[in-house]
Amino acid sequence: MFKPPLPNQRLSSKALDQPMIHVRSIGSSQSNRLNRTSSGSRHRPASGQRSISFSKTDLHSKYGVPLVTAQNFIVMNGNDGQNLAVIQLNNQESFNSKKRVQIASLTKLMTCYVAIQLIRDLKINIYQIMYVSYDVYILTFKAVQISGTSAFLRAYDRITLYDLLHGLMLPSGNDAANVIAENLSSFVKDPVSNIALQYRIQPFISLMNQYALLLDMNDTQFYNPHGKPTSIFSGLSNDQSYSCAEDLATLCKQIINDPLLMDIVNKKEHQATIQRNNKLIKLTWENTNKMLEFEGYCGFKTGFTNKAGPCLATLFKKDSICIIIIILNCLSKEVRWDDTIKLSNWAQRKLNLN
Repeated sequence: MFKPPLPNQRLSSKALDQPMIHVRSIGSSQSNRLNRTSSGSRHRPASGQRSISFSKTDLHSKYGVPLVTAQNFIVMNGNDGQNLAVIQLNNQESFNSKKRVQIASLTKLMTCYVAIQLIRDLKINIYQIMYVSYDVYILTFKAVQISGTSAFLRAYDRITLYDLLHGLMLPSGNDAANVIAENLSSFVKDPVSNIALQYRIQPFISLMNQYALLLDMNDTQFYNPHGKPTSIFSGLSNDQSYSCAEDLATLCKQIINDPLLMDIVNKKEHQATIQRNNKLIKLTWENTNKMLEFEGYCGFKTGFTNKAGPCLATLFKKDSICIIIIILNCLSKEVRWDDTIKLSNWAQRKLNLN
C-alpha cells in the first residue's frame, strides 16, 4: 500500500483501505463532532481556541480593516505565515476566518496539490496519458448541468496529466478533477472498474484529507475532488465538504513553495492537446481568475456555488512583500475582485508601515 512521504511524517496505511468516509454536515454541534483520525470514519475537532467575535464595522472603525462584502476572510503574510489581522487585533482572529463553510472550487487547490505530491513521490511521468472514463463523463456532465464548470472533456478522451492539471485550475473543470482523482487513485490502490465512481476515486479523496491533517488544516474536510454539489455521491449534498479561510491560507502558503503549481495558477491561458476519436484536437482554456490582469497578482483560484457564494484565493507579490488573501461568500462574483484589492492595499500599507 502506497504511503506518500511528508517531512517527519507518514500517512496511515489504514486510511487508504476505507471505501468511504462517514461524515456529518456543517453546523453539527461541537459535542457531536467525531474526532477525526487518519483511519476509519473521521471528523476533525474544531480548532482549539476561538477568539472574540468582531463585526466588520468594528474591524473597520477600530482597526482600519477595510469594509468588504466577504462573510469570511483572512489576510496572511506569505513570508512568515502570520495573520496580519491577528497582529493588529492583539491576537484576535480576523473576520470569521476559522468558521467552517463550503469553499466551492477552492477545493481544487488541494486536488492539484495532492496530485503533484503523488507525481513526485511515485515518480509518475507528468506527460503520462490519462483516460476519461465513461462514468466520469456522464456523471460530471450531469453535475455541470446543475452547478459547475467544465474543461469540456468527453468520454474516452486521452489527455496528459500535465494538461489535466491546467484543465483543473484554469477553467476550474469539475470533469478534470474527477479524471485526476480516478486515474491517480489507481496508482494508490489497485483499481476496481466495476464499482461506483465514488468508490474508485476514494483513495485520492482520502489522501486529500490526510494531507489536510498533516498541514494542520483542522477545520477542513473533503468529500469530493471539485467542491461542487452533485448527485454523484449517493445523492448527498456537499455539506460534508468544508474548510475555513485560515486553513485555506495555510494550504496556499505551501503552494507558494511549489514552482510547478505556482506556474499553473499564474497562467492566463493554456492550450491542451487531446486524443479524441483517433484525432488530435486542441482546447484552449482561459483562467477564471481576473486578478491576474492586475500587476503583482499571481494566483491562486476562484470558486462559486450558490451555497458557498463567490470565493477567491489570491496571492500578491511585489518586492519583498508577499500577501495571501482568502475571501469567502462575497456579495457577487464581480465584487470579490474589489474586496480582494481593498484588503491587499490595506495589507501593503500595513507591511510598509512596519
